[in-house]
Amino acid sequence: MKYIYMFSAICLISVLTFCAGEKETKKEIVSNPLVSKCLSENAIFNEDSVKYVKSIASDLQKDESKKYFLRALDLLINKQRANESVKLFHESMMYFPDDRSYYFLTQAYISLKDVENASKANDMAMRFGYDNYHELVFNDALISALKFDTANCLDQLNEAVYMGFLNKDKIVNEKNFDFIRDDERYISLMVNTFNDDEKLKSLLFKRFINSLPELNLPYSESIDSVKNHNYNFYINYDFASFIPGMEDGRFSRDVTNEYMYVGKLNLENHSYALIYKTFFAIADTLNPLKTYVITYDSLGTVIDNEMIGCFCSPTNSQAYIVNKDKTIETTSYNYKWKNDPIEKGYAGNQIESFETEKASVIQLDVSGKINRETVVKNIQSSSKKDG
Repeated sequence: MKYIYMFSAICLISVLTFCAGEKETKKEIVSNPLVSKCLSENAIFNEDSVKYVKSIASDLQKDESKKYFLRALDLLINKQRANESVKLFHESMMYFPDDRSYYFLTQAYISLKDVENASKANDMAMRFGYDNYHELVFNDALISALKFDTANCLDQLNEAVYMGFLNKDKIVNEKNFDFIRDDERYISLMVNTFNDDEKLKSLLFKRFINSLPELNLPYSESIDSVKNHNYNFYINYDFASFIPGMEDGRFSRDVTNEYMYVGKLNLENHSYALIYKTFFAIADTLNPLKTYVITYDSLGTVIDNEMIGCFCSPTNSQAYIVNKDKTIETTSYNYKWKNDPIEKGYAGNQIESFETEKASVIQLDVSGKINRETVVKNIQSSSKKDG
């Protein structure tokens, strides 16, 4: 009896094994012999051939194409068998070259590190209107990564994010990007786009603050020079998250404000102060320009911010002095023109007189906080003190 049970068990296992094998074979595609292919395999990257086929393909050919496409997608996404998926994507395109097939074929070639064919497939997806353009640009970034082309990889990654690719996990977990992790532009992109990573932000801030020159005190900017700005001192947009308002223009295609550094001050407790200028770049004449002092903690979080000087308008300017005790004195000048410059312009016009307002004083304390107070002091007395 024991042997009968054993024999029955063996038969049952054999039947189950056969059924399991039969179930797997049902996944194999049965092509319809009545439906012809539209393209040869050599023509799937030929733009003219594909364009023609897309205009004449029948519904039956599109349906046949879909069978191969879905099986290829399963192999690529669910089974991680990219090499096998490529063959079926090709087969699908020979019946009907759909833009989605080109997009996923690109991903299959990227998985296989086939740079040449990945570039061809992604280009075809772009030419034939794949909906999510930012995903195609992200593919371009991956292709550049396979070539270890740092500059193009970062350019395309930035472009992909600008166009709407906001899948942080996919960027962070993509091993092909490992070679750019320490690059300043990569860190900047991650901080400015996904600014919830304090470790990345602190690293970027350290690079930012170390790139700035330290001011020798006392430092002054006279009324004759408040409207000046040095184009060599532009603040790189990689550091936009540390300048209020600058991050709003990081991905803007319009020219608005420009930002330039003056210098930094090292405060105590690992806090810092930066003096910077911003001017409205598209003004017709005499661009409005403002100078600010901004303070940070050691991680780059803004503590405080205050305007200390400006060429605010043709009728008002503010000069400032930064003293050794880290007090900052600001004096405002109001100009009286021969003719109103806004109405009459500047040609043949001139300043006839000006008035000086009482200076205001702020104090940068050791924690980075700005203490504000008003004092009765004119610019002459403050200059005498510093002299």
